[in-house]
Amino acid sequence: MDNKGQTSVEYVLMIAVVVTMLMSVMDIVKTSILGEAKNCAPQSKAIICTFERAFNFEDLRYFTIRR
Repeated sequence: MDNKGQTSVEYVLMIAVVVTMLMSVMDIVKTSILGEAKNCAPQSKAIICTFERAFNFEDLRYFTIRR
C-alpha cells in the first residue's frame, strides 16, 4: 500500500487548520491592541486608546531652533 498521498493530504489539512486558528487569534489580538484607533471611545480598553488618553498629544508644542 502507498500511504504517501494520504500523509501529504493530512499534513496539508493540519497546516490549513493551524493557519485558520492563527488568523482568528491574530484578529482578536489586533482588535485588543489597536481597537478603533481613529475613534477611541472613553471606555475603550485598547492599548493605543489608553496611550492616547495618558499622553495628551495636543499639549505638545513644536518649535524651531534657529542657527
